[in-house]
Amino acid sequence: MSERLYTILLVDDDQLIRDMISRFLSMDERYQVLTAESGNAALEILERNKVHLVLSDIHMPGIRGFDLLKIVKQRFPDVKRVLITAYNVEDYLDLAMNYDIGNIFVKSVPFNFSELDIILNNLLEGNIFGLERHFAKSANIHRFLVRRPDNLAEDAQKIVSLVDAADRGKTLEMVVVELLTNAMFYGVRGESPENRQTWNFDFELPEGDAIEVAAAVDSEKYAISVKDRGGRLKKKDVLYWLHRQIAQDEKGLPLGLLDTHGRGLFIARRYIDRLIVNIDRDRQTELIVVNYLNQDYTGSKPIFINEI
Repeated sequence: MSERLYTILLVDDDQLIRDMISRFLSMDERYQVLTAESGNAALEILERNKVHLVLSDIHMPGIRGFDLLKIVKQRFPDVKRVLITAYNVEDYLDLAMNYDIGNIFVKSVPFNFSELDIILNNLLEGNIFGLERHFAKSANIHRFLVRRPDNLAEDAQKIVSLVDAADRGKTLEMVVVELLTNAMFYGVRGESPENRQTWNFDFELPEGDAIEVAAAVDSEKYAISVKDRGGRLKKKDVLYWLHRQIAQDEKGLPLGLLDTHGRGLFIARRYIDRLIVNIDRDRQTELIVVNYLNQDYTGSKPIFINEI
């Protein structure tokens, strides 16, 4: 057996969950898996071992998951951090924002082992960009460059037609138009959302600034990525905008009902099974939307926001 490259610390007070996830992760010869039943036990392990990633439940006796990962960030800043929960992730958006947590995985039934493997692997390898990281090497990935803003609806229709011919296609087209618009006007050109009515739509981006789009499908899912070379998006802003659309004022209305920015991200998260946000500040931003071909993983949605 080859030497294991990464050590993952799994923290969960439920022994059945610990055993299930640790058995799965240990099947990968690159991973050494350590387990802890509490936050205090996890900190003791971290003091004695070189750990690359902590995967922690949120609800535990003693130190809860958010507080554990805050301590981990303070004491072991190089350790990657992921939370996991069986509850509605929307209920934790404010905590994710306040604790600077970008990844909250969901204990779905059936458990999405493939998704967990992809997310952990990308974080551990420090390579989060590229639609190919979410598919097998044999997958056929279609790639496009979008340079003009005046035909985004037609561009979206062509892109979506490659992966979805079912009833969710029109919704996906709407989402892709939102992502292309955000990438082109905010990501590359740095336009202000408050001045949207004055935007100029008669331009063509240089090839080096063109929006990069990729689309792929396999037996389980299909996905589309939209990447810009501006890198203007921030993890804290994504969490803030998503929280604004969920949190309510005293009248029961969303706090962000009249916001001029962030609605595209909320729409993508609301109508698509998975929204993945990858950010390399001032260099590139990639948004990936994923739909599953069956209904197994369409319940509570995780949060995947990675910033390097």
